[in-house]
Amino acid sequence: MYPPKHFQTSEEENHKLSALINDNALATLLVNINEAFPHISHIPFHFEECDTSTEAKSKVLIAHVSNQHPLAARLSTQGDVSLSLVFHGEHSYISPHCHTKDNDSTNGQVVPTWNYAKAHVTGIATPIVDPELKYQQMKRSSQHFEREQQRPWQLTEVSDKKIRQMLTAITFFKVRINTIEGRFKLSQNKSTAVRAKIAVQVASRNKPFLARQILDN
Repeated sequence: MYPPKHFQTSEEENHKLSALINDNALATLLVNINEAFPHISHIPFHFEECDTSTEAKSKVLIAHVSNQHPLAARLSTQGDVSLSLVFHGEHSYISPHCHTKDNDSTNGQVVPTWNYAKAHVTGIATPIVDPELKYQQMKRSSQHFEREQQRPWQLTEVSDKKIRQMLTAITFFKVRINTIEGRFKLSQNKSTAVRAKIAVQVASRNKPFLARQILDN
């Protein structure tokens, strides 16, 4: 089995995947445009905000692309489009010297490795074509991504004419999630003492969140 089971998340840990997506919105998008190879690009996503239940929110993602994007053309002609997304959490190289005493590899691992957290999503993209719904989604998206700014930008700062121009130049779509899987390689197969040493080194590289994940898994 690849990756090993201890590097995969269970259904009970889906909240970790939702958190990873919320904190790392820029996804790698893969969609088949022709038979030769998939189109690859990088698009920010967020969970749908209009549903009232947490479960429903976690099953629908919202995004938009320029009308010049290959996916926009597929959505306009085909309607529903299958795609895959990869959301990237923090990652770090792990040297055997990271957690061994006096370079004695018998107390840890004998080869270098890499720690990371990823979420893999497959789903069906459906275009949002109603002008009012597009406006509402633009509003929700700006509120979502501006939420941590000291002075959040708002649509009201832009003229109605400019907003109409933006809305006609982009394609909004929702992705109903079919599968969501985690790939969390966080030294789970190491002892608590070894993970603690790895976490210290990872934190020293200005990756405190990854360090906490290593300690918690």
